Amino acid sequence: MYYRLVIIGLLSAMSSVVMAENLYLQAINEVVLTEQQLVKSQEKVEAHEDIEVKQALAMPPFHKRGKLNTSLEYTACTNCHLDPPHTKSQRSRTFMNMHSQFITCESCHFRPKDKTLDYQWEDVRDGKRIKAKTKLFRQVTSLEEKPEERVKALHSYYKITPFYQGEAAVLRKSSEFSKESQRLWEEGTTDEKIKRRALIHAPLSEKGPECSACHDKEDSLLDLTELGANSYQANKIYNNMIAQFFGRYKEEDSRIRIMRILK
Repeated sequence: MYYRLVIIGLLSAMSSVVMAENLYLQAINEVVLTEQQLVKSQEKVEAHEDIEVKQALAMPPFHKRGKLNTSLEYTACTNCHLDPPHTKSQRSRTFMNMHSQFITCESCHFRPKDKTLDYQWEDVRDGKRIKAKTKLFRQVTSLEEKPEERVKALHSYYKITPFYQGEAAVLRKSSEFSKESQRLWEEGTTDEKIKRRALIHAPLSEKGPECSACHDKEDSLLDLTELGANSYQANKIYNNMIAQFFGRYKEEDSRIRIMRILK
């Protein structure tokens, strides 16, 4: 009888741990890695090179970044990815990196097909949900506002985050899984690094959604009204000129006159 109670207690504890995991971690636990995923992960691990950001240069750069986006310190993604994270496309990387100031990485890259996610504002420092407010959108609230009355940009700790059943579906640096991943990257074997990298990326989409996924009034991934946007802010986001350009011109060498953006 005693051993039976012990077993039941252990099973109960294990069950509560599983229930405490958010959807992203649950998806990781359910992954069965394929040979293709392992091969791709091996290529990435073997090609990895640590990047050193040099501060004391012989000649100061013309464009110098004041400081990094400190809000990215709380996501496990920056255990490996750069800050800012988007670097491949010279044409779109600035626009995409701007999004990382107010949207979590998982909002774009974790999109399970069989689950409906709820997007809400949260403070990435402690994971607390933030009540939807107009001022969370860092744009003017109406055409009539005077410049001195316009809402100033809030800190990028407040971000739109995917939620599922009340839990944020994100991977934070503070999680035990993230800490173990960091330890494996520093001390583990190459094989352990390959498997861990493959596990982390398996539930993710390498390429984020098209701009039209959010910048489209008819079929938007985000409900801007529920997130606090007023009609003016929502229309400005839906009709963003840069997003429309990327949707219309797909080639990397496509160009646009800057005057069209400034209108």
